Amino acid sequence: MKRIIFIFIAALVLSSCVSQKKFQTLQDSSQLTQDSLRTALGHIQKEIFDLQQRNDRLNKDLLTLRADTTSKNRQIQNLLLQVQDLEELNNNLVTKQSRLMQQNAQESRKILEEIQFARRNLQKQQDALDSVRIQLDEERKNLDLIRNELGIKNDEILTKNKKIAEMEEMIRRKDSISNALRMKVKQALVGFEGQGLSIEERNGKIYVLLDEALLFNVGKSDVASKGQEALRKLAEVLAQNPDIDIMVEGHTDNTGGSKRNWELSAERALAISQILLQNTSIEGSRITVAGRGQYMPVDTANTSEARSKNRRSEIILTPDLEELYNLIHEN
Repeated sequence: MKRIIFIFIAALVLSSCVSQKKFQTLQDSSQLTQDSLRTALGHIQKEIFDLQQRNDRLNKDLLTLRADTTSKNRQIQNLLLQVQDLEELNNNLVTKQSRLMQQNAQESRKILEEIQFARRNLQKQQDALDSVRIQLDEERKNLDLIRNELGIKNDEILTKNKKIAEMEEMIRRKDSISNALRMKVKQALVGFEGQGLSIEERNGKIYVLLDEALLFNVGKSDVASKGQEALRKLAEVLAQNPDIDIMVEGHTDNTGGSKRNWELSAERALAISQILLQNTSIEGSRITVAGRGQYMPVDTANTSEARSKNRRSEIILTPDLEELYNLIHEN
């Protein structure tokens, strides 16, 4: 009896061990399956996320294309409507064909021809739609090229406008200098205007016009005392404006010999420049002396009054335009 009980207990223990091992094996297999499923789920979720991002990019591209191709989209819509009409016609014809299958062969053949004709038209419309789409792509490429060129042109225009603004500012500054200089000269020579002296502004330059009677005796090149006084007052203004260039020109009438007239006009211009240079603040490099003789008359009439006008001296004052010339040369 004891032996039987021992055998029974041993059998129970062995049975319990086998069941425990199977359970552990099943549990390990289940864990592996769960891990594999989790990994597969992670891959699928990543693929879904990538597909969503790609779908977003495609949607953005589609919106951009629609915004850039409004006119072509109208054509596409028209063609799509035509295609829709033709498809509807085709469906109607197919329906009609099915209804008339029992009719005679001639009517059936006619319906078949209509169907084929409709399908050919449908194909033509589809081909036209494809052609429009291809043309649209080409025009969009051309539009991109034009936009790039316009960007470059706009940059060039902005640069040129900036240069023009700089030149206009320089011209305005030079005009302002000329106007200020003219007022200073007028103020300095106020007692001489109308007495053989006049002041004009032409082309940004100041012209001080001196009649022969104010400066010289007939046929002479020595400056009279009243003329010297006027020149000294002018020299004071010029000394305060060192950026003003000075051109002194002598002119005669057409009486006498041309050689002597030329010599006399040059001598008178030189005499005027020497009085200006008595003011030590004026550099000789600023002054240009020219004898014009009888060759630049202001009045060509053969009268004593015209000849009197032509016997004159001119002092031409020019602001320094080197900065403006350099800017123009750069452009």
